[in-house]
Amino acid sequence: MSATGDRNTLSARVYQQVRAAILSGRFQPGQRLKVSHLSAQHGVSLNVVREALNRLTGEQLVRAVPQIGFAVTDLSLKDLADLVKVRLAIESTALRWSIEHGDMAWESQIVAAHYRLANTPMTADESGLLTYDWVHAHSEFHAVILSGCASGRMQDITRSLSDQAELYRRWSLPLAPRDLPGEHAAIMDATLSRDAGRAVAALTAHIEQTRNTITENAGADIAQPKGSRDALPPQQRRIPA
Repeated sequence: MSATGDRNTLSARVYQQVRAAILSGRFQPGQRLKVSHLSAQHGVSLNVVREALNRLTGEQLVRAVPQIGFAVTDLSLKDLADLVKVRLAIESTALRWSIEHGDMAWESQIVAAHYRLANTPMTADESGLLTYDWVHAHSEFHAVILSGCASGRMQDITRSLSDQAELYRRWSLPLAPRDLPGEHAAIMDATLSRDAGRAVAALTAHIEQTRNTITENAGADIAQPKGSRDALPPQQRRIPA
């Protein structure tokens, strides 16, 4: 393999691992991502890490900070409200298109994706951090539900929005009890019944629940990075307005 091929392979690996760490909550909102530290941790060059972080910046999971470097994207109530508004508009359309155009193979994929999600442990220990497997299964379930829309561009947009929402979803979970299995089952059942109105309503309630949980409990800053002397456990953190 050429040097360029090797670097691309290494960059893809670092990208996947850092992305998973962000979406699972191991890297917290606002936390600085030191290129030198990641380079040593993954045993790759600084340029390989920068390529991976630039790719995550394009997905809006990481932001470039002038004079500092890279950091995990911050959370805010204003951004959350905008994200939910856009998700509802786009994902509702994608779901309606999927119900209209999806075939039997698509239905089978939904059942399989839901089975994997329902049988994948969400957390592995008392830390409350989401497991990589659950984050992946959750992302795939939502992606498959919308994959029948017959538009690759629409699927790319909805997957990107879902990934951005994962940051908020992860921090909302300790704030209030929630029946995620029931929410996912309701979305699947309505979708497989080809009831577009009920399916969109279930998806809307699912998306809005994260926003409502955070908004109603926004009493402490949840975006404090690890190591901060002001850091608090997730259930005591507050999102900035």
